[in-house]
Amino acid sequence: MIIIAIILLVLVGIVAFLNMDMATLNLYFTSLELPLWLLFVGFLLIGMLIAALFAMSKGARNRQVIKNKNEELKNAETSRDDAVNRVKKESEAQLELQKKEAEIQSLNTRLAGLENNQTAQQNETATNTQQADPISDTSTTKEIHVEEYHIDDTTTPKK
Repeated sequence: MIIIAIILLVLVGIVAFLNMDMATLNLYFTSLELPLWLLFVGFLLIGMLIAALFAMSKGARNRQVIKNKNEELKNAETSRDDAVNRVKKESEAQLELQKKEAEIQSLNTRLAGLENNQTAQQNETATNTQQADPISDTSTTKEIHVEEYHIDDTTTPKK
């Protein structure tokens, strides 16, 4: 960029040196008599000023576009983070639910095993009682019935 500027300055110098004649510049209220090279340099500077103004306005638009894009990016990141947190919470809740269901299933299995053991013990006790006391066969039947009623329902058995 600096090289291009130096080349342009050399060209302006050559044009200015070749145009040393006087020229009249007519303005609205007055007219000026100036060397031609000075008019060239003046118009060159005015052109550079206009180009700089256009560049600054375009730069300002570009900065505004960049600012808007950065805001959109922040909003997208925020919504992404919110979505990730929501999915994470849902996953944790689902995992907790699965753990609870597994615990319930384990407890149900354990309860069924305990009930089977208790039923087997009752059957074994009833069998032992019938073999030990064949005379009181009817009373044993009543006791077995009462014990079964006690297991199925939590109310106290009637005697």
